[in-house]
Amino acid sequence: MSNQASEKVSFSLEKRIRYRLIFAMLPLLLVLMFIIHKSIHLLIDEIVVERLQHDALSLVSGVSQSDAGWGVSAEALPAVYQRARSGHYFILQWDGGEVRSRSLWDKKVDPGDFIQGDTEDYLYFWIDGEFWVVHHQPFIKQGEVFSLWIAEDISDIDQKQKAYEYFLAAVLILFTCVFILWQRSVLNKGFALLVPVHEALKENRTSGQLNFPDEVPEEIAALVNSIHLLVDRSSRQVARSRMSVGNLAHELKRPLQELQIVASELNDPKAKETLAKVIRQLQDRIDAELKRARISGNPMPGNLFNVDEELPVLQDLLSRIHNKNIRFTYDSESEQLPFDRDDMLELVGNLLDNAWKYASSQVQLSIKATGEQFAICIEDDGPGVPTAFFTEINQRGTRIDEHNARPGDGLGLSICQAIVESYNGTINFSSSDLGGLRVDVSVQNNIVE
Repeated sequence: MSNQASEKVSFSLEKRIRYRLIFAMLPLLLVLMFIIHKSIHLLIDEIVVERLQHDALSLVSGVSQSDAGWGVSAEALPAVYQRARSGHYFILQWDGGEVRSRSLWDKKVDPGDFIQGDTEDYLYFWIDGEFWVVHHQPFIKQGEVFSLWIAEDISDIDQKQKAYEYFLAAVLILFTCVFILWQRSVLNKGFALLVPVHEALKENRTSGQLNFPDEVPEEIAALVNSIHLLVDRSSRQVARSRMSVGNLAHELKRPLQELQIVASELNDPKAKETLAKVIRQLQDRIDAELKRARISGNPMPGNLFNVDEELPVLQDLLSRIHNKNIRFTYDSESEQLPFDRDDMLELVGNLLDNAWKYASSQVQLSIKATGEQFAICIEDDGPGVPTAFFTEINQRGTRIDEHNARPGDGLGLSICQAIVESYNGTINFSSSDLGGLRVDVSVQNNIVE
């Protein structure tokens, strides 16, 4: 469970929303630019083709037959078709004849190219660097079939259209940049409403107090309420569990006393000795649970472990429990540890209890913050334990209470190992420079972001 939690990867919801909005907006901008391009193009075409159709009607009305053959009267020809390279051209063809506008001058144009592969009412062609719109107007006059191709050079219009579209594209790009900045500002202001919630959770990790703001966004109100309920429920369950264990240990004392009376009245020495041994084992377990309850004290949900407040109390309690004059020194780089007070009381209390039990005269404790870890070291000057014990007990997955290196160590150290593992930490044993046992505990530093 803890390994899965440590492998989770965080991500920025604000960035994800911002990028998705941008990616959704870009296709819309491209579609808008395409629509504008086509709209301008069709508008220009409509204006130009309408003018070509008007000129075509004038030319058709001016087609007449004379002694020299078919032709177009000068009165029907607009002046623009008579000026060389004016940008307005026409070609009139019939069976056996052709008339070209003077504006074509020396341009080599084959009307057959206009109709090749095209069925549109008007066509586009690049001819001698000019961009033509060509309109084809077939008609019959006096039984003769004519084909009129009338064209206009729209190169200048095309250049102006492209310039306008480039300008429009630049405006859209500028608008997009402004929109992205505005969108980022809006999202930042929106997500800034979550900062007080984040600060409340961070404050909980450093001070133990969980004080959410009175007003929270509707979108996370359910989450905030769930966290409140979870913390409250968890703290109540822990309190009930520890109280039940302490109460059970107290309640078992009376049956044990009755068993002791029964054992003293037995006539069979062997049975009497066996029963006395069982009673001692049960008494040891009960005393251990009562000691845990005394060390943990009253559960205070959300409280963290304050070194200068808790250690002197532990020192006084352990001195009275063991009735030994032990010189206890401690050195801590942090006044308060970002861990649950009851967990740390149980962890540090059990380790100090074992050290107190076997120490000759001295117990030392040091707490250091090393990057992403808190390192807790407890040493005593007692007889220590065999080296073979360290080799086995430092292996991952090995239960401490399976070893009998020192009588009475099993239950308390097993509890310590369970607490350390719940914080994704490690616990190791070695020989102390003081001559006794050295216990090194490393747990995750919850203050590090």
